[in-house]
Amino acid sequence: MMRKNGYDIHMLTRPRSLWLIIELLLLMIGLPALLYATIPTKYLLPVIWAAALYGYTVTRHSLPLALAGWWSREGITRVHWRPILRRFAVSAILLTAATGWYAPELLFGFVREKPAFWLLVMLLYPLLSVVPQEMIFRAFFFSRYARLFPRPWMIVLASGVAFGLAHILFHNWIAPTLCLIGGVMFAQTYQRTGSLLLVVLEHALYGDFLFTLGLGRYFYHGSVTLAMQAAH
Repeated sequence: MMRKNGYDIHMLTRPRSLWLIIELLLLMIGLPALLYATIPTKYLLPVIWAAALYGYTVTRHSLPLALAGWWSREGITRVHWRPILRRFAVSAILLTAATGWYAPELLFGFVREKPAFWLLVMLLYPLLSVVPQEMIFRAFFFSRYARLFPRPWMIVLASGVAFGLAHILFHNWIAPTLCLIGGVMFAQTYQRTGSLLLVVLEHALYGDFLFTLGLGRYFYHGSVTLAMQAAH
């Protein structure tokens, strides 16, 4: 029986694959478009967690063994951290330069104007927002839709595109553009290491840096902000 990248070739032609394609298009394109037109940003956090719960439930039902590695710490090694930190160093320099050119008035303004609230964001944003996003766009996406992509780079790109499209909900071009790039990077890390926890940490590193830099206004979840303000 012919196999390619761990999947039977004939599996890609089964009717089930058609339903997976339809589900993928509905969840990753149709749903963001619907939410873009109907849902205020203050309701996005419950939607994200509901989607993460859906992904967890579906994975538990169809691929229960995949759940075992979702929060494994085995992937958090020095070997895996080195390329992440090198890439982040380059990205941080480029993002800082771009912000200084495009919107110099925002540069580190959050830290200077609201240092206590900034610290709260650094702590709570990864837990409230990053965790469910990575459950959806990396762990669920890879375990659910891997069979639809015969080449490894395809699912990495698809994951990044889906992640970018989800951020059209913020009604600006900066969030989906940066998240398309970031989504591809996070997908590469997940594909290389298989560690959801490592990708959560990488995503949190970039997210916290963007808030520190002053670009957080392009990524605000209204409900995330309200929750942080209530805690503060």
